[in-house]
Amino acid sequence: MSTTRIGVVGADVPRQIVLACGAVPKRILGSWTGAVSQEATELLGAADAVAARVLDEILSGAHDQLAGLVVCNDSMAGLRVYYVLRILAERGRVPFPVHLLDAPRGGGAHRRRFVSHQYTSLAAFVSGVTGQQADATSLAEAAAREEALGAALEEVRGRRRGRDLSGTTALTAYRAAAQLSPEDALERITDLVRSADGPVQRDESAEPACAGMPVYLTGSSHPDPTVYAELEAAGTVVVGEDHDTGDAAWIGDAVTVATTTTLEEACALLADRHAVRPPAAARSLSSERASRLLAEVERCGAAGVVALARDLDDGPVWDLAEYRPALASRGLWLAERLRVPAAGVQDATAGIISTLSRDLTRKDVL
Repeated sequence: MSTTRIGVVGADVPRQIVLACGAVPKRILGSWTGAVSQEATELLGAADAVAARVLDEILSGAHDQLAGLVVCNDSMAGLRVYYVLRILAERGRVPFPVHLLDAPRGGGAHRRRFVSHQYTSLAAFVSGVTGQQADATSLAEAAAREEALGAALEEVRGRRRGRDLSGTTALTAYRAAAQLSPEDALERITDLVRSADGPVQRDESAEPACAGMPVYLTGSSHPDPTVYAELEAAGTVVVGEDHDTGDAAWIGDAVTVATTTTLEEACALLADRHAVRPPAAARSLSSERASRLLAEVERCGAAGVVALARDLDDGPVWDLAEYRPALASRGLWLAERLRVPAAGVQDATAGIISTLSRDLTRKDVL
């Protein structure tokens, strides 16, 4: 298997295409904590702190081993990162080519045709780096690799809903899937699940392994498990989320191809698949997001919703006006911390925990 890595910023890359062109997609996620350099601040202007940390990582040389980088236009912060890196790549500051992927969500023939062309351009970019063209054989092999990873993640989701796995473990599994080859990610996920199981098989009639108030997370994406770990240490268990580094990540999904399928036909099929992905905060209507949220909260059996949104990541904030009455109508609570500053995640998480503290020991919500 190829060891060529293509970096990815954002959540709209169809991994099957990258794999079929002979590379492994490696998502660059940033982090909840850490300093944001003056250079990144000046280059990006007012932008989400996690995007600034992503830029800092790239400028520091942490990803110099990449053969290329794809930046998704799935947020204003992502688009700013692309423009900065494109200029810096032209000046030799960044040692790899940079490509923009613009894949708007939603249906309609014109939009899907546009997205299909974007995927064809993505394939050309990756092939230009690797020297390998995608064909029916490589697309089918990529689909098999990706679908095996998807099956493992579906098991993780199911076990988390059953509270056999913590939300922290599930998010760690998603991170592995986003950053490693499918085979290495499968090995890592297997290790995570085995560690969660412990040395002795748990009696299915016993208490849930992850006992606590079941909560559902919405708001900004979570680049690392910082918030999950603190919430779960305080007596909750994260049973689901709607952000794109967790359940809404486009990982483990692929389209079936025949021996006569062309790359263009595969891209059109992937554009169809992309059109029906879960609605994203920055690219979808709040009403669509609220309907999806209610369905997922019910499916996961959550007692309520935790919303945490970073400063200058305003898409999730706009959704709250729809979420509040929708959740109240179902008797579900909402704990929110909005516009969290760059260095304020611990304080924001502590505030949420304080808000929930009186309920964490109530037996009727467990």
